Amino acid sequence: MSNALSIATVTAVIKNLLENGLVGDAIAASVGDVLVTALPPDRIQVGSDERAQINLFLYQVTQNRNVDWVSQEFRTRHRSINSNLRATNPPLALDLHYLLTAYGAKDFQAEILLGYVMQMLHISSIVTSEVVKNTLVNASQTNTAGVFSQALTGMSVSDLAERIGQIKISPEFLNMEETSKIWSALQTHYRPSATYQASMILIEKDSNNAEGFDAMLSEPNIEQVTAPFSESQQKIVVGSTLVIRGKRLHGDVTKVRLGNTDKFFVPFDIQAGQVSLLVPPDLRAGVQSVQVVHQNMRRTEHANCNLIESNVAAFVLHPKITVETLHVTSPQHVTSEQDNEGNLRSGEITVKCTPKVGKDQRIILLLNQISSENPVFYSFPIDTRAEDTDTISIAFQNVKPGVYLVRVIIDGAESQLYKNKNGEYDSPNITI
Repeated sequence: MSNALSIATVTAVIKNLLENGLVGDAIAASVGDVLVTALPPDRIQVGSDERAQINLFLYQVTQNRNVDWVSQEFRTRHRSINSNLRATNPPLALDLHYLLTAYGAKDFQAEILLGYVMQMLHISSIVTSEVVKNTLVNASQTNTAGVFSQALTGMSVSDLAERIGQIKISPEFLNMEETSKIWSALQTHYRPSATYQASMILIEKDSNNAEGFDAMLSEPNIEQVTAPFSESQQKIVVGSTLVIRGKRLHGDVTKVRLGNTDKFFVPFDIQAGQVSLLVPPDLRAGVQSVQVVHQNMRRTEHANCNLIESNVAAFVLHPKITVETLHVTSPQHVTSEQDNEGNLRSGEITVKCTPKVGKDQRIILLLNQISSENPVFYSFPIDTRAEDTDTISIAFQNVKPGVYLVRVIIDGAESQLYKNKNGEYDSPNITI
């Protein structure tokens, strides 16, 4: 039998039928760009913001009384897919009732669209399981951030399509009084519309998947990883606050995984839509992954089964540096040409980095001259090191004497510069 996604699947199938039909229909194309939605009518923009649009709204669900007529062979075939042989209750048989509404900003647009969708549903009144399967495959592979796409994650779309089976779509011709009741209940502006019934939808609990489905609906979801709003211009560094925003972030026990490890960090602030923690020192500069992990307090045989993990998001951890020493080699045997170039200098700069730099990480030293006239810029890469370290020495060559801002780039993450009270960048710096 079909599961709890059956209702959403039928809505998605009808919506997909209308969208695909719009692509190649010459009459519909004459209306221009048409939006197909499945929203409550009171959320549709009308008036001066109205546009050409078709909206599909599930306004009522009723029980199909023909469930007792479903043959035992049909139920046995679907139960073989479900593999839930212990179920004794008959399936829940439903009819879905839809309000199909056409909108338009210009004369005749709504009438053209309404006639088009009624024609489409008349031609496609029987929807096969193959069409259902194609819709599910398309939904699972496109717009992966959408609610329906995420709900399909980890499910067999072939099994779901076969459980739903064939769908029959038929018009329901309501009288004016019945139509008026619907639109009065919606409390929004009336537009040309038609009502349809989709049947028969059979629902039966799948005990093998119920817990997994419930867990999926409660998974935390990360939408944004950033610094606090008050520090939005600051880079994320060790010791700063990392703010994770999203949905369902508060669990029984909420922890955060940073990087590709099994080590968890405990946030200092946990809310349903936001989790905050201090960035620990034992990470590496560069792109870091982050997950919110919930530990379910229910006991199970395996401890890992209690963990519910969010999607993986990313942030850039920037290095923080201080200039430790500067060793400059005095020019020897200066030629007249070199003297004209300002006695170019060579030497070595030693900087202290937080966090430690991995022995295989890529490092580039950047020097920007602080000057109002023709400032120069230098870039010096550094070779890999024998071990992880927080102190690195970087050689430079042929640098014009002057005062320079110092930055390093580690695996693409750039260290931060700081401003003085006049709003000018002035540190960290060295004088060469």
